[in-house]
Amino acid sequence: MKRYLLIFLLCILGLVTGCDETIYIPPALEEPPVEKPEEPQEPEPEPEPVIPYSIPVVKITTEDGAKIESKENYVKGTIRIEDPSKHFSDVDVFEASMRIRGRGNSTWGMPKKPYRIKLDENASIFGLAPEKDWVLLANYSDKTLLRNSVAMELSRICGMKWTPTLISVEVYLNDEYIGVYSFTEHKEVAEGRVEIDVIGENDNGGEALTGGYYLEIEEAMDETTCFKSRFDTPVMFQEPEVPTPQQLAYVKDLIDRFELAVEDIQNKRDYIRYRELFDVPSLINYYIIKEIAKDPDGNIRKSTFITKEKSRKMEMYHVWDFDITMGNCNYTNFEKPEGWQIKGAKWYNKMFQDPSFVKEVQDRWNELYPQIKEIPEFLAQQIELLDGAQDRNFERWDILGIYVWPNAVWLGSYEAEVEFFLDFYNRRIEWLDKNINAL
Repeated sequence: MKRYLLIFLLCILGLVTGCDETIYIPPALEEPPVEKPEEPQEPEPEPEPVIPYSIPVVKITTEDGAKIESKENYVKGTIRIEDPSKHFSDVDVFEASMRIRGRGNSTWGMPKKPYRIKLDENASIFGLAPEKDWVLLANYSDKTLLRNSVAMELSRICGMKWTPTLISVEVYLNDEYIGVYSFTEHKEVAEGRVEIDVIGENDNGGEALTGGYYLEIEEAMDETTCFKSRFDTPVMFQEPEVPTPQQLAYVKDLIDRFELAVEDIQNKRDYIRYRELFDVPSLINYYIIKEIAKDPDGNIRKSTFITKEKSRKMEMYHVWDFDITMGNCNYTNFEKPEGWQIKGAKWYNKMFQDPSFVKEVQDRWNELYPQIKEIPEFLAQQIELLDGAQDRNFERWDILGIYVWPNAVWLGSYEAEVEFFLDFYNRRIEWLDKNINAL
């Protein structure tokens, strides 16, 4: 106020004295702005917690959110696979258009469905050979989620011609979390899978008629071309899907001749002839895997895959489907680690009467046993890799402590399920080691 008063007096003085000189009047200082009180602000929402996925995430989106209700009819959609840790390949994101349908026999009837995926174009996923066809195994009955993975590791150890690669993934279907699955190759004739030259439709005589064939023993008999052998073995053609009459007759005769040769072992007429028709090392590798697993389906009635290449013997090519094995089955004594399963099964019950076959089984078992004993370490690695994914799976599928067909036991925690599995496995191989070498 004193400043403004001084300026006013100077102005009056100038008027009174009649001074002609201009008096400089400094500009007035601006009044300091009046600070308005801050308006209360809404608190920012907390960011959603980021789930530290340790295994890849598969996101499937169907066209218009269509449901997958059939094993026959595909539904269009897209697939996105995220592997930020790059555990399985050097690609952190894979995206493609595809079609998807259901798959499986008994497993298709379960709440957690298995799926077959067909990409629009061949592509490599997780560094595997490029192909269109892939599979998501649900492992609903297997509460360890890892019996199929363990079986494939046994297949690798035993040296099967092809071992499918199984990778644990977490799956979303139309933005809905549906749990932990095993992502793997579809069993088919293709590079990096079943690698045979499929017989052509004009190959109907001579050496050309001898191969190649891709066959499955499966009591469901749900492929286009099926037959039962002289000894009631259910055989399906995977490739060729529709053989010519000559090719069908050739394969039927081949299976019949092999089974008659196996019968001759029992009758002690011939220990050799069956060896001329079937690759014995592959029969032994298959036997060891299936016997360790105490597989209810391993008695030459389901999920048995045989190839017959041109001018070669029949061969057990690969194994498949182990979710109800290794103690996870309530059929007669399958939950007990003791006792034979495959040794007394079709074909094998006769071959074990051949002293040479017995000796070969013993030699192969003792060769592989050091690696077979390391399976618990492999299992521990797979569990570590899940790193909480199993918890999310069983939040989605609340079945721990609940019977799911055909569980032999149903325990209240994931840890207890794993402990039961490990105990079964260790006791099983110990029993087999003792008893195989005692044959």
